[in-house]
Amino acid sequence: MQKPQYRPDIDGLRAIAVILVVAYHAGVPGFGFGFIGVDVFFVISGYLITSLLLRELESTGSISLLSFYGRRVRRLMPAMVVVITASLVLGYILLTPIGQQQSLAESAIASIAFFANYYFIATTGGYFDGPTDQVPLLHMWSLSVEEQFYAVWPVLLIVSVAIAKRYEKRAWTIISMLAVLGIGASFFYGVWLSNTNPNAAYFSVLSRGWQLLAGVLLACAVGRGLLVRASPVVVTALAWFGVGLLLVAAFVIEGSHAYPGWAGVLPVLSALALIVAGFGSSANPVSRLLSTRPFVFVGKISYPWYLWHWPLLAMARAYQLGEGDLIRDVALASLSFLLAYLTYRLVEKPVVGFFTQRSVSNQQLVKLGAFSSVLLALAAFGLMSHANQQKSMGFYRQLESAAEDVPDLRGKCHLSSPFQGLPDESICVNRSDREAPDLLLWGDSHADHYSPMLDELSDDLQFAFLQRTFSTCPPLMGYSHGYTQGHPQENDRNCELFKEEMASELSRLAERGLSGVVLSASWLGRPSSETHLSLAEEGLRDTVDMLLDYGLRVIVVAPTPVFSVPMTDCLARRTVESCSTFQRRLEKRREAILAVMHEIAEEEADVRIVDFYARLCPGGRCHSLLGDTVVYRDEHHLTTRAARELSPHARNDIEWLL
Repeated sequence: MQKPQYRPDIDGLRAIAVILVVAYHAGVPGFGFGFIGVDVFFVISGYLITSLLLRELESTGSISLLSFYGRRVRRLMPAMVVVITASLVLGYILLTPIGQQQSLAESAIASIAFFANYYFIATTGGYFDGPTDQVPLLHMWSLSVEEQFYAVWPVLLIVSVAIAKRYEKRAWTIISMLAVLGIGASFFYGVWLSNTNPNAAYFSVLSRGWQLLAGVLLACAVGRGLLVRASPVVVTALAWFGVGLLLVAAFVIEGSHAYPGWAGVLPVLSALALIVAGFGSSANPVSRLLSTRPFVFVGKISYPWYLWHWPLLAMARAYQLGEGDLIRDVALASLSFLLAYLTYRLVEKPVVGFFTQRSVSNQQLVKLGAFSSVLLALAAFGLMSHANQQKSMGFYRQLESAAEDVPDLRGKCHLSSPFQGLPDESICVNRSDREAPDLLLWGDSHADHYSPMLDELSDDLQFAFLQRTFSTCPPLMGYSHGYTQGHPQENDRNCELFKEEMASELSRLAERGLSGVVLSASWLGRPSSETHLSLAEEGLRDTVDMLLDYGLRVIVVAPTPVFSVPMTDCLARRTVESCSTFQRRLEKRREAILAVMHEIAEEEADVRIVDFYARLCPGGRCHSLLGDTVVYRDEHHLTTRAARELSPHARNDIEWLL
């Protein structure tokens, strides 16, 4: 294998990758596909690191795991320690102790352990989920994927060499076959997972490993001399092919929520093409451009820039309650570039120089990395302890309680995708002392949050109710939100299955004495939009007709107010009056869906509309705090306490329903 040569064009390719990611995260128009920069990083990483391992294998006949992990510590830890430490300090200053600081501390520990990707699978709605733009260490998922891969790959190389020696085969053949098999398995698993669990598909090393293995396979091909120097025309065509694939990706991938899937092939092939084209850079204008000083400079600081940019953006958004501001975000991205340069000059280079001058051994480096991780973990635990102490005091305690104030039946009876059948009726009825439910509560999470109100009335009016609720699934027969990809589309399919089961169950419930149904949903979402209103009206009419055919009375609960930020977060930072300004102005939607509801109620004597707007919004201004009650646990769901306090205002209607 040839002696390693510095490839300035690869630093230039790193620059392209990090610019794409930072521009995407900063919300720069036209960069909605920029998250694919991480895919490019994976390919580069797989190629460069495997090239080094193969050279070590060829020159020494073995691979030293201690040396390898020592090099990883030297490369990753200096900047990482600085950025995570700074993030914890900024989190202490800018974030609230009612969840935000705790989450930051947890994600810091997960990042230190290189397990952040699976932490975010478990704790977020996905990389593209709105609230994740306020998660300061979300970007650490990619480092976790890499280090999980490199926890295994060098070991597999060693095993491959041992197998080759035992069976008198060429190690290169075994390694290449292993890479090919890994690419196939990981890729097709990722395609399947992108459709069934997009969140896991985006973050998991099992669905991302093929991108690193693509770089591995290229390193194997280069190491065996399989890539001969092509003519300038061929090399130039290959380089422009790589550029073209990135441009295609800009149109194909932008806004995709089922990623990487098949679309992930585009940035991977692009990176491979540009790396291969760089072997003939003297005759290749693209590689020559990537080798120029500006691109190389950005490439050299790409790692600290990647580390710095996201915590600044996320914490600014969290501090300003998620408010978008392109000028602010571009300014912070620019500030992160300056911090990246300072980190490179004042931390990374001096630390590497110190390790080299002092001849620090790989064993000492690994120990130092472990010691640094322990110190960071202790700092994270310190922030968590402080936050937990703060949230148990004064108004923070009330807000923390409100944020977690969910209905008792929610845990077992509020469903989400994938739909696996209705829960047993006995666990979703609020009282066990009655043979059959008298009322049915049916809808999505906006029905679920009214279950405490019904429960409050059930003792006085002597009834039991059955809860049947499913996330993002309004009780509209024949209606679909019409999503075409990813988790929303999957939820639509599961919603239909849920409604089919509900239609079957209703006949049995009616036979057993059910007297009425309460319908509620997030009406101010898609159902009230201009494109879906007529479909929602048809669906509501079909639902009401079905219920009336069973001899049931029906209450439809009017829309509740919607805010653009979680009210508990807002109250932790601002006044009640200030938080009211975050109410989303959806008057036209509210009027449109209310008109549909009232028209149906006027036509049918056994249908009533219950509207709590006057109570929730006295004087037309919707408040997040009424008396000493926090009304909302997030942007639009009522707290259990607030729902119970609505019971006097619903008593007459519920009594009528019985």
